[in-house]
Amino acid sequence: MNAGTTPTAAEAFAACFAQPPRVVASAPGRVNLLGEHTDYNGGLVLPMALRDLCVNVAIGAGDTPGVIDVYSDIFRDTARRAITEAPSSHWSDYVLGAVKAAATEQVSREGIRIALTANVPLGAGLSSSAALEVATLRALATFYGVEADPVDVALRARSVENDFVGMPCGIMDQFASSVGQPGAALMLDTRTLDHTPAPTLTGHRFVILHSGVSHKLTEDGYATRVAECRAACTALGVEMLSDLGPADLGRIAEIASPLDRRARHIVTENRRVEAGFRALTEGDSATFGRLMVESHASQRDDYEITVPETDLLVETALTEGALGARQTGGGFGGALVVLLATERVEDWSDKMTRAFPATHVVAVT
Repeated sequence: MNAGTTPTAAEAFAACFAQPPRVVASAPGRVNLLGEHTDYNGGLVLPMALRDLCVNVAIGAGDTPGVIDVYSDIFRDTARRAITEAPSSHWSDYVLGAVKAAATEQVSREGIRIALTANVPLGAGLSSSAALEVATLRALATFYGVEADPVDVALRARSVENDFVGMPCGIMDQFASSVGQPGAALMLDTRTLDHTPAPTLTGHRFVILHSGVSHKLTEDGYATRVAECRAACTALGVEMLSDLGPADLGRIAEIASPLDRRARHIVTENRRVEAGFRALTEGDSATFGRLMVESHASQRDDYEITVPETDLLVETALTEGALGARQTGGGFGGALVVLLATERVEDWSDKMTRAFPATHVVAVT
């Protein structure tokens, strides 16, 4: 929880509802260092919860049984949703879904008021939606006096995204936000939920650079990749693509295009996560940077989720001295994560934002 930002949520609640909230909670966004689109394939990921970039949620008692009154400082908008409502492709669906998952009975009796603020940029691939779900579930647990196990919160948050909002994502974003420690990477097996903290690279920083191209993952591209992976599983006779390894690349090459490329990305990306965790453990920044570059190439050529703007930014980032760079998040725009020696960060950031005025540095961690 980020105490430095919680007063903002409290103030937003008080300004909207003319009374102070009873509970304020927050949850961080995340950047994924390696392991893209592997989570819904039962694979390995290496995310990092972000310092100082979070969603904050304030909660107080409502005045109408069965009704959620919610204000978003992000959208400067209010919504009144009934606990019985279906999703409506509105920003408040994430809040409504979290309330349904955790407090349907209580809100049906009493109603509830919620205000939210955030400094996680939308459309950057940094999991603002997962942070909103986790923060809302944390706040509800405190409000109703229920113990909130971090893994259970992550699973509930993913259910909100999958079953209510309609986004067929894996568990990585919610797990990183709920279980991860801000500023520390986490090696996660998304099938077993086994997870291990990863050390930082001494003398190096990860810079998150927004490309200036926003994305919306509920559009067709993401769901199409999920469907393609399921079709590849059928063609290869496996439950999940992460059941496959390097020894299977030959038979993967024999299935129809583009399913062969989608499966190849998952297999090789899982291996990159394993190698990346070893590199972090050994303090090997050069190897980790190389793996980031390979990951971006696989996203571009095999998974086809990059855009020309992020491809050019990665190329330029490396030319300007980065050890590694890749598009991070669900794809089709968003942010880059870039590995730099600490002493290069300021000069590199200045050169990149001058050369590409639509970009900006979101965070350095």
